[in-house]
Amino acid sequence: MRILHFAAENFAGVPGTLVRAERELGHDSLLMTLIPSAQGIADGEVCLNLPFVRSAAVRRLKARLHPDSVRVGTRRRGGTNGLPPVWAPANRMQAFLLRLRDRVWEPAVRRALRRVRAEDADIVFLDGGLGFLRNDTIAAGLKAKGKRIAVGYFGSDLRTRGILPEIDRLADFRFTVEFDHTLLYPGIAFVYFPFRLPDFQRPPAPPGGRIRIGHSPSNRAAKGTEAILGGLRRLSRDYPVETVLIEGLPHAEALSLKSTCDLFVDQLGELGYGISGLEALAMGIPTAVQLMPDFDRFLAPHPWIPVTAEDLAERLAPFAASAGLRRSRGEAGKAWLRERHDPVRVAKGILDRLTIHPEARP
Repeated sequence: MRILHFAAENFAGVPGTLVRAERELGHDSLLMTLIPSAQGIADGEVCLNLPFVRSAAVRRLKARLHPDSVRVGTRRRGGTNGLPPVWAPANRMQAFLLRLRDRVWEPAVRRALRRVRAEDADIVFLDGGLGFLRNDTIAAGLKAKGKRIAVGYFGSDLRTRGILPEIDRLADFRFTVEFDHTLLYPGIAFVYFPFRLPDFQRPPAPPGGRIRIGHSPSNRAAKGTEAILGGLRRLSRDYPVETVLIEGLPHAEALSLKSTCDLFVDQLGELGYGISGLEALAMGIPTAVQLMPDFDRFLAPHPWIPVTAEDLAERLAPFAASAGLRRSRGEAGKAWLRERHDPVRVAKGILDRLTIHPEARP
């Protein structure tokens, strides 16, 4: 099959990971993005590098026109009334500016779609529920030509922005890698985050050394960092613990430092585990995270060490006391990660829902 992925950017590398997995499955798959990745992750063959997205002036204007869109990191799930949140322009000025931006972007987008032969695609993935333009008719035109449309959510976009109804109604399949989105949008399918860490050699632990426990906050408030550090201080009263705070480093340096840890704490809050926790599992490092009861049941059996702000020290104590327990939990984590998060398995599951079992689509 020919598959076209469209994303604003290759956020966290997820669209690009799916493209590579689909190629492993033998498909002709391509990623097209509007802008280069902020994380420095290589984008697909087609990056339009369009203006009016990430500049300081655009951020200031967005904050003035739609202050609710500038959110502080949160560790809580969003509320739900049984219907997904719906995006709408905050005011007439924002609606006008988006129409103006579409007029500037549209010629470049249409040229790029012709160049990649979008009309020959069998499936079009729309990352984040966004069309090719904000007031989009292009996606509807592809749908009218018989293309199957998959809408996927890979970050907080459904939680903080909501669906675009004119894009959502085109979807043959809607999916998310965020479990709490299934509460915001009943019927949306949860799929495991496609993740594969390249082969990474962990350095040998020094004999008789302290127990290194890592934590890597990209946003301290969202990760529950202060509560985590407090729990590790309590644990250090009884065990020779060294806290390894991995913060503000380039990704390669952060991975290298993480690989020296004996234990890892991902995050606290209602949203479950993230990429940082998956990296630790892939290295064979036992990893703690807070899991809400429904997500805990859904994942079971799983290798995560479930913790809360109140019991973190007590939950980690057996692992601080036993190198054997750390080894066995670390091996279980690597095996579980390969089983649940393998990108080829995730991609095949999505494509099966689109092509083999159409009656299963929401």
